[in-house]
Amino acid sequence: MILSGELKDFSLADVLQLLLQQRKSGVLVLSDKKENAELFISQGDLAGVRVNGETPDGKVKDMLVETGRVPKGDVGDLEAISREMSRPLLSTLIAKGHLSEEERKEWLQIITEDMVCELFGWVDGRYEFVSGQKPAGASTEGMHISTEFACMEGMRRIDEWPRLRAALPDLRSVFRPTERLFPSERDDWDGLVLGLVDGRRNVMQIGRQVPFGTFRLSECIVNLWDGEFIAPVQVAGEMSEAPVHVDPQSEKDRKTAMVLGLAVLFLVFATSVRLFSVWTAGSSGTPAAEASSDLGAATARSMARENMEAFLIDHVARNDSLPKTPFALMGESALTAREISGSGGGKIQYHKASEKDFILK
Repeated sequence: MILSGELKDFSLADVLQLLLQQRKSGVLVLSDKKENAELFISQGDLAGVRVNGETPDGKVKDMLVETGRVPKGDVGDLEAISREMSRPLLSTLIAKGHLSEEERKEWLQIITEDMVCELFGWVDGRYEFVSGQKPAGASTEGMHISTEFACMEGMRRIDEWPRLRAALPDLRSVFRPTERLFPSERDDWDGLVLGLVDGRRNVMQIGRQVPFGTFRLSECIVNLWDGEFIAPVQVAGEMSEAPVHVDPQSEKDRKTAMVLGLAVLFLVFATSVRLFSVWTAGSSGTPAAEASSDLGAATARSMARENMEAFLIDHVARNDSLPKTPFALMGESALTAREISGSGGGKIQYHKASEKDFILK
């Protein structure tokens, strides 16, 4: 029997329910873009899984290496022994005392469940079931996962994922234990994860030392956090925060406001200098005061000339031509058609050489 189709038309849950009703055995192959998975079916229930070439056996091996129970340098020799004896690697690890039979059964069960349940998130791609086909190179001995359980748990995780992602958006986050005591009667996965929280490992690093996937790990972390058994590390560099979204338009408006603010400050400063010069010139009749008045007038005229030139250059840049009728620039400098009077009384002539060029006199 060969059964095939699109996941968008017939979901994974629908396919598994059909195989359960028919009590079929074989291999169900899923493909989603660049990913692929194989579900090994025995009498309608699940007996094993392989996702992108990875198996639960490989996860157990990686856990043992990560926790130091199997030296990394010994893995190659242990794999060679397994090949020579034509037996699974985990059997060799049990024989060498690195793993117990109870751990093997428990870990393989939970890892297989997690790998299967994560496949329910595949809503696109294809499925193909071939009956009677046996899995190649996968350890499925003694495995049995209820199809009904897998379907219910897979759909539950689809509903729960948004909440967990909102509560724990970054798996690089680091947590530390609090002083609150964890109930001794609780012997569950939360307790296992709590034992690995030390204020140094991030969530991803903890995940490499536990026999389950990202969903169950996130669920444990959130449960412990909500129960106040752990708290996030706030030391810089240890706790990764979600990047702050910056609106390009808001950033542009902020820069524009900054430029305008600087321009206003410059004009206020220039006006203050000009007013001070005028006040000094009018408040004293002494030679020193007259000299100060002359200096103030010269300064004011120079500033008026610079303001006039800046105004005309800016106008050409924005309008691609010189103004027909200039307007008053600031305080004491009344700008009329083609001339500007400085506070010292002198006039600055404005002559158009062309549409874009001018001469100040």
